[in-house]
Amino acid sequence: MKDAVVDIRQYFQPVFRTPPWKVKLGVGSFLTFEFGPRVRAHGHVRGQWHLWIYLSNWKLFRGNRQLVDSDADRNLITVATRRLEEKALTNIDFNADTRETTFSFDDFRLVVSPSDYLDHPGDRDNYWMFFMPKNEVLTVGPAGIRVEPSDAPRPLIDEKKQEIEISEINPKRDIRLSDKDA
Repeated sequence: MKDAVVDIRQYFQPVFRTPPWKVKLGVGSFLTFEFGPRVRAHGHVRGQWHLWIYLSNWKLFRGNRQLVDSDADRNLITVATRRLEEKALTNIDFNADTRETTFSFDDFRLVVSPSDYLDHPGDRDNYWMFFMPKNEVLTVGPAGIRVEPSDAPRPLIDEKKQEIEISEINPKRDIRLSDKDA
C-alpha cells in the first residue's frame, strides 16, 4: 500500500512547490486546479497539469480549522478555495484503505473522500483526476488508482443520468436505454 502513495507523489512531482494559477468551482461541488504553463485544449485554456476533484466529498482546512466543505454555499466555496491560488502544493497523502486523499497547500489541507451520494459507483466514477502532459491521466476512484490515456472515452454526468449502456447481455451488440426513448 505504501507503493500507491509513492506512485501518486511521483506523478505530482512537476507541480510540487508551485501554487495553482487558477482554482475554480465547477458544476455542483467539482473543483479544478490549473498548474504549469497555460495550454489551449478543446477551446479552453487550462494548465499543462489539471487536477479535477470530481465525484467526491471534500473539506478544506487551514490548520485544524475547517473553512468549507463540498456541501457549503457556492459563494463561500469560491472565496475559500481561491485562497489556494496563493499557496504551493506541498504534499499528497493517500490512504488506500479509506480511498481518502489529502492535498496539502502550505498550511491548507483539502481532504477528498469517496462520495456518499452515488448508490452504485462504477469504475469511471472517479473521486479525482490529474491530467498530465502526453495525454495521461491519473485517476483515483472505486476501481483504485489508474494511469491511462486522457483521451480514453469518459461518460459525462448528464449522459450518465440519461443513458444506461448494457453490453454484457450480448457481447456481439450493445443495447442502449435512454430517457428519451421512455
